[in-house]
Order: sequence, then structure tokens, then C-alpha cells
Amino acid sequence: MLRKLLSHAAIYGLAAQAPRLAGVLALPLITQYLTPTDYGVAGVVTAYYSALVTLQSLGFTVVMENSFARHPTRFRWIWRQLYGFLTSWAVLYSLLVMAILYLVVPAEAHENRLLIALLNGVPVLFFIATDLMAGMFCLHSQRPVPVALRSFLMGGINVILTIYFIAGLQMGYMGWFYASTISAAVGFMVSAYVIVEQRLWPILRFKGYRLKHTLRVALPVVPHQFSSFMLDTSDRLVLDVVGVPVGRIGLYNVASNFGIYFSSASFAVVQAGTPLYMKLHAQTKSIEAALQARQMTYALQLLFFAATFTGSLWMKEIFALLIRNEELQNAYPLAIVILMGYNFRPMYMAVTTLLTFHEKTAKLWRISTAAGIGNIVLNLILVPLYGFEMAAYTTFASLMYMGYAGFFLKTYKELTQVRYHGIWWLLATIALLVLAYQLREVEVWQKALITLISLIAGTVAFRKYRGKIQL
Repeated sequence: MLRKLLSHAAIYGLAAQAPRLAGVLALPLITQYLTPTDYGVAGVVTAYYSALVTLQSLGFTVVMENSFARHPTRFRWIWRQLYGFLTSWAVLYSLLVMAILYLVVPAEAHENRLLIALLNGVPVLFFIATDLMAGMFCLHSQRPVPVALRSFLMGGINVILTIYFIAGLQMGYMGWFYASTISAAVGFMVSAYVIVEQRLWPILRFKGYRLKHTLRVALPVVPHQFSSFMLDTSDRLVLDVVGVPVGRIGLYNVASNFGIYFSSASFAVVQAGTPLYMKLHAQTKSIEAALQARQMTYALQLLFFAATFTGSLWMKEIFALLIRNEELQNAYPLAIVILMGYNFRPMYMAVTTLLTFHEKTAKLWRISTAAGIGNIVLNLILVPLYGFEMAAYTTFASLMYMGYAGFFLKTYKELTQVRYHGIWWLLATIALLVLAYQLREVEVWQKALITLISLIAGTVAFRKYRGKIQL
């Protein structure tokens, strides 16, 4: 099972991350043409857009996941109705997105605010509902190739166009917006092909009882999904609200991007792992299945530890290599803190997939939404007192809450059959952060030795847990 998870994750991840890696390697080409203000404008607009676009699906994904698992012969009929409703909803929603973005674009970019609003609103209107439906079908039918192809095409075109618009035409922050919209159109073509091939046409006449049941289960998930924005990108929005200069927001944006890179890469594990967790949770009376889920979680957590610790240890050298701008290079210590926070996901998946399977979605907000609100509140209090750097530390604390608070929920304790010892994994994360931060300035040969020792220890531990999983 773990082999299947990792193989699917590799397909999702390699396709999505190969262009992303190319984008990271392209940083030396574009950063010399960018300023902190460019990063600040892009960061603020992205923050508002991310807040808005998370509401697009209305939480319908959880209903789609459950209907696929519970009704394998009739899920298409359910999905088509949901698709029809989301398509109709997109018309009104896209207008709302464009109006809000037009109003919140920073003063430094007012001359382009109408164009920025349009470039971000068009994908919401035409692409997102289809992309969601096609992606969910491929994910749960375990067909990773179309998803991988879409990610590869979108990512590759986005990188090429970003270099062209920013380094070639020297368009500054506008280069990101043009590249993103054009690549989204290319990704839509792949999604549309899947929809046509599978005949998942939207049904625009909704069954009232179906829509009512869907909203009852789905709407509690919206705050849960909104938490991704509150943790990933709300920092930039809060920094804007409390009056931090756009240039300093740009510095924070550079640092947080490295956490977002890892988060995006780790999403391949989420895509591949969710169907496998659901199959194990479906064996509700099997202690063996519960043990399998735990061992899979432990193995993944060790992989995440190794990746984030190694990346954090070498962050100074990574910035020096990729960021050809001395002012932007100063943000690397913040990137260490943010990156280490994003190794929470395996433990988080273990809790949320179990709650989702049993349709306890009303409890999810206590994990994710509470973490997101806590992040925003802490930023509003601490950033004006101690500076924009505090946003990195509040993000780490909130991500740790999100990853481990679920183990203490009464509902989760009633459903789970095995203990995960979450507190010890949390303490290990904090210890690794402190260690990586303290070692950030040591000599390169010392970092190489530490990395070798860490990878050997991690490999031995990973094999220990992998050996307990039926492959």
C-alpha cells in the first residue's frame, strides 16, 4: 500500500514539481528584474485571491469523496448535479472576485488594477469548476496520469511565460498575472478532455433534496478549507492591513514562498494518500487496517522531517544561489521557520481523513479554522509590536496546532482505534526547528556531514516503519 501511495505521489509530484523546480531555478533570471515592491504587490493580490477562491467549491469535495466511496455505481449522477450547481455559482462568484480584487490592489499598482482583476477573475468564471470535477474523478479513480499531465503543462508554460514577461519584457509583477492566466487556460483543456471522455456533463436542474443534503455536509467544510488561505497567504494580507510597507511585505513573500513550494510538493502525497486512507477507514472494525494507517502516517512523517530539516539547514546557500538580489537574500532565516512548519501534513491527514469518512465535517473547523484564526489574531497583535518577522513564527505555531490538535478532539478519540502519540512528534518538530536554525551559519562541510548523518538515520527509521506495512 505504501508503495502504491509513493508511486502515485511520484507521478503527481514529479509532473507538478518538475516545472516548479524549473521555476525555482529560473529565480536567478528574474529576481534581478524584480524589486521588493513587485513581490509585495504580487503577494498582497495573491493573498486576497486565495481567500476568495477557497470558497469556490463550497466544500462540495467532501461530498464527492464520500459518494465515490459509498456509491460506486451511481456517483456520476451525483457528481453531475454538483458540477451543474458549481458552474452556475461560478458566474456570480467570479463577478464578486473581480470587484473585490479591483478594490484591494495596492496603490503601487493602481494603474493596472482593472487588468489584474480581470486576469484573476476569468479563470474563476470559466475554468475552476471543470478543473475541480476532472481532478476529483482522476484522483479517486486512481488515474494519476491526466492530473500529472495537466500539472506538467501548466507548470512548464507558467515558468516559460514568467521568464518571458519578467526577464524578456521586464513587466515586473504583471508578468506573474499574465503567465498564471494563460497557463490556467492550458490546464483547462486537459480537464475538459477528461470531462468529455467520461461524459461528466453538468446537470443544471438540481434535485432539491440532493442539494440540501450536500450543503448540510459541505458547508461546514468551507471554514476548514478556508484555513489553507489563513495559514498559507493571510500573513501578507494582515501585513498590508497593519500598514507594513509593501517592500517589507515583499521580503516576507520571498521567504514564505519556500514554505509554499514544499506545501505544493507535499500536496502530491495528499492526492495519492487520501483514497488509500479512505479504503483503510472503510474497514471500520479492523484493527489491522487502523495499524496500517498509522504505520503509513509514521513513514510519511519521517520523510517530511528529512525533507524540511535538510532544506532548512541549507537555506542560506539556497538563497545565495537562487536569489540574485542582496536585499531579498536577507529573508532566508524566516524561510527556515516557515518551511519547518509545513511538515505537519501526515499527522493532519491521519485525523482529517478519519473525520471526513465518518462525515464528522462539523468538527473540522476546530482544527483548521481555529489554527487559521489564531494565526491572524497573533499577527494582528504581535506584528505591530515586534515587526513583520513575527509572522513567520506565528505561522509555525499555527501549523503545529493544525497538525496535532485533532488528536485531542473528543470525536476523534471516539473513532480512532490506535494511538498516534502526537505530542512526541510535535516535540520532535520543534527540536528539529531549533537545531536547523542554530546550525544555519555553520561551515558547508559541517552541513554536508550533518545532512549525511540525518539521511542515514532517517532511512533506517523509515525502513523500520515501512516493513510493518503490507505492500
